[in-house]
Amino acid sequence: MLESMRKHTQGWIAKVVLGVIILSFAFWGIGNYFTGSQVEAVAEIDGEAIYDVDFAATYQRQLANYANMLGEQFTKELAERLGVKNETIQTMINRKLMLMEANHMGLVTPDQAVAATVQSTPQFIEKGKGFSPSRYQALIRQMGFTAPRDYENYLRQNIMIDTLQNGITSSATVSDEEVKAKFESSYEKRVLAALLVSPDSLKSTIEVSDDEARDWYESHASMYQSPLKVELNVVDINKADLMKDVNISDEAIAQAYEERQAEYGTPEKRKASHILVRVAPNASAEVNKIAKDKILAAKARLDAGESFAEVAKDVSDDVTSEAGGDLGFFARGAMVPEFDREVFEVLHVGDISDVVETKYGYHLIQLNDIQEADVKPLAEVKDEIYEQLLNEQAAEEAYQLSQDLDNALGMEDSLEAAAKAVNLPVRDLGAVSQENVLADPLLSSSEDLQKKAFSMQPGDAIEITEVDDGHFVALEVLNRIEPSTMAYEDVVKRVFDDVRNDKAVEAAQEIANKALAAAKEGKNIDDLVQQFGQGKFISKPVRSNGEGDDATWLSAVLEPAFRTPDKHWVDTVMATPDGFAVVFVQEVQPADEALFAEQEDTIRSEALKAKGAVRFATWMASVRDRHDIDINKRVLNRF
Repeated sequence: MLESMRKHTQGWIAKVVLGVIILSFAFWGIGNYFTGSQVEAVAEIDGEAIYDVDFAATYQRQLANYANMLGEQFTKELAERLGVKNETIQTMINRKLMLMEANHMGLVTPDQAVAATVQSTPQFIEKGKGFSPSRYQALIRQMGFTAPRDYENYLRQNIMIDTLQNGITSSATVSDEEVKAKFESSYEKRVLAALLVSPDSLKSTIEVSDDEARDWYESHASMYQSPLKVELNVVDINKADLMKDVNISDEAIAQAYEERQAEYGTPEKRKASHILVRVAPNASAEVNKIAKDKILAAKARLDAGESFAEVAKDVSDDVTSEAGGDLGFFARGAMVPEFDREVFEVLHVGDISDVVETKYGYHLIQLNDIQEADVKPLAEVKDEIYEQLLNEQAAEEAYQLSQDLDNALGMEDSLEAAAKAVNLPVRDLGAVSQENVLADPLLSSSEDLQKKAFSMQPGDAIEITEVDDGHFVALEVLNRIEPSTMAYEDVVKRVFDDVRNDKAVEAAQEIANKALAAAKEGKNIDDLVQQFGQGKFISKPVRSNGEGDDATWLSAVLEPAFRTPDKHWVDTVMATPDGFAVVFVQEVQPADEALFAEQEDTIRSEALKAKGAVRFATWMASVRDRHDIDINKRVLNRF
């Protein structure tokens, strides 16, 4: 297995999934953990440290990923409940252990694997241009890497880790018997009968007293909190509001027309054919001489009167040879510079060039036709240019005003004072809650503004947000009205409804428990329906993955129902979206053997993947057992 992994590493062009690239930002003051110069270990593996600065960077990326997935629902408290901190340090420990094991095995990641991965990563590619070095450097900085070499070292380690993991998981095997057993369990179908007791059907029979409602309110006060509200001032700089003051002269329109004529028509195109004798850029002098002699011989045939198309079919190494070398019409810039220059600056229609050398080899070119440029007259595009200039100038004016406001914010102590200094109006939005934020046209237009409105504190630095092209907004939180328990009188209807709902759930579950007890004493489902007056449901033949019937109640009962023998009751009551279910396995239909040949490869692949994952988890556990791992809880708890 070790030799296989070494070979795999050397020859593999690695694939790395970057996931969502998040713009880097500070989460909950992570930067403040390092106000001093001392660096401490968060964990040690055999004495080798994982330092707090490295943990902070990784933890911040994890938090950013969760925030991107969950949006404004994600809070520091939720991160704690989800165990993101522990998940991060354990992942870093496993990563370090795997690197230690890979180095011990002698695994290496070739430079060409790193380069190929970088250059083929979709996030670093510009449409129509391929790999973009500037985009690459900008994005890796946003990911928290200071230089390309830092990202590439991280990538090199990822490739090595991935290779090691693949080597372990791919060593798993499954027998034909295991595949057949998995097929039989996966493709077996069952017909399930259920008695469903719906709490909704019981609500009309349930009485709630005022004492019960008040007791419920006292013990469930957290359910009746007023929403968080923020009192906001806003400065809204929008190019749409500035357009009425922008003056576009006829002279400006005429000048823009001259500068932008390529936008208002089609450029000149030329039709050409060519004969190519292909030569590699690093070819030897001898190979170049043979190619040169071949193209000169073709030129001699053309000079002797043979048709260009016939010579191209006989000589050219290009894919166009069968078409007589015809390249069709193309605009300036479509070909390599040497070829382009000959076609657009040297040749006249009907001319055949001398030998032209490019990076592809040696060419002979014939110019066949010219399609003149076609530009719309100014009168036809005047309104379009006017709208463009109006939009551009208003956007520029909005940007300049945003910069003026930003400068004023650096000198004043409030948004109102800064806005007054640059003669901009301030709007008081009043108290806004997350429930009614969509009623405000400005806040409802931008999730970014909504997040800022409810995350800022009074006195926080005011940032200007560009919510759209030429649209800038500054928000100031004047006051936060924190949630508080609402008066009983204001929520009394909700309280009565909640108590009624709770009692209905209890009653439904009690009926279902009694029905299951009666079932275990020998009553069939029709007897239960008669005795308890509840609904009977019969599924279609359904697989354990739910295929065959999409009834909502089935999703919650399939797993225990497929563990229960034929003609038996599932031994517990199950809560489903439709109520509490008492379920009977009415029929078991064995897997259709005719499907086995069709599904065998897929099932084997799934089984291998599952066993590989188990094998890797077992290996990882054994590696952890062989090493001394110590987590510094005091340092970890700082985060």
